[in-house]
Amino acid sequence: MLTGRDKKIIVTVLAIFLATQTIIFASIPKDTDSTRINIVVKNGTSLYSIANKLKGEGLIYSSHLFVLCSLFYRGRLLAGEYSLKKDMSTIDIVRKMGRGERNIYTLKIVEGYNMFNVADTIDKAQIMKSAAFLALARDQGYLRKIGIMSDSIEGYLTPDTYHYSKEIEVEDFIEKIVQRTFKFFAKEDIKKRMEELGFDIHKTLTLASMIEKEAKLKAEKPFISAVFHNRLKKEMPLDCDPTVIYGTGAFDSPITRSNLNTYTPYNTYTFKGLPKGPICDPDRNSIMAALYPAQVDYLYFVSKNDGTHVFSRDMKEHNRFVVMYQRGKNTKK
Repeated sequence: MLTGRDKKIIVTVLAIFLATQTIIFASIPKDTDSTRINIVVKNGTSLYSIANKLKGEGLIYSSHLFVLCSLFYRGRLLAGEYSLKKDMSTIDIVRKMGRGERNIYTLKIVEGYNMFNVADTIDKAQIMKSAAFLALARDQGYLRKIGIMSDSIEGYLTPDTYHYSKEIEVEDFIEKIVQRTFKFFAKEDIKKRMEELGFDIHKTLTLASMIEKEAKLKAEKPFISAVFHNRLKKEMPLDCDPTVIYGTGAFDSPITRSNLNTYTPYNTYTFKGLPKGPICDPDRNSIMAALYPAQVDYLYFVSKNDGTHVFSRDMKEHNRFVVMYQRGKNTKK
């Protein structure tokens, strides 16, 4: 007759045997097929839902076995998109999901992009449809929630390369990008400089965006900034062509005389001061140029048609350069 101690030994041996068999079975791949299958696990998805999805794709033998193996990670499998193969074992798949070895994608916001360019980029990355992004970019409730006191997100998306995985919540992802902008402006030296100029974040981004669109060379940005600052001090219209283009919404069309004379809240030929808001996403160099213009007395600049500009202090000198470099083309300042 078996004693209590004998029964415990038998139960322990059986448990070890079953655990060993489970591990062995879970270590056997379902197939030899090495074709990659992308599986997206959303936040809040139950273990059995994940398991059934994997089983439906032919990646695992048993949903129950998958759930059992997931206990090694306390059932905490991380959301995201995973590239899996049928020649992976159940344990391999659980390990990959438990460690969060997700597919990571990149999104590049290029300096000088406006929100319409960003919308196209986000659409191509299959993060969000462009129309949906533009609606969100103008949603006053959302903008206030993330700290933007403007009528759109224009100018507030810091140009950079961002990494994301497929389970992202788009609103949270965009907010993180915007917070990069606010983090920069939270620096004490930046806040102090804006106060000295009588600027806030919105005005700084607005001027920086104009500099971004006008200057192709980093070295010229402080000088273009100086022209705008000097004209602001003298209460002269800023006469910035990119603001005219932004106001028309026809970004790929040449400026016409009619465009220059037609009022929009962005057309700086038709009023004095800054436009109502940014016209693109400026990089850090443009922002610093907006805050620290060159100490020069230039009031005009004109393109030399090679990516550089020539600067002048008075209209007579400016007109001479216009004739020299533009010969009837639309001019800058």
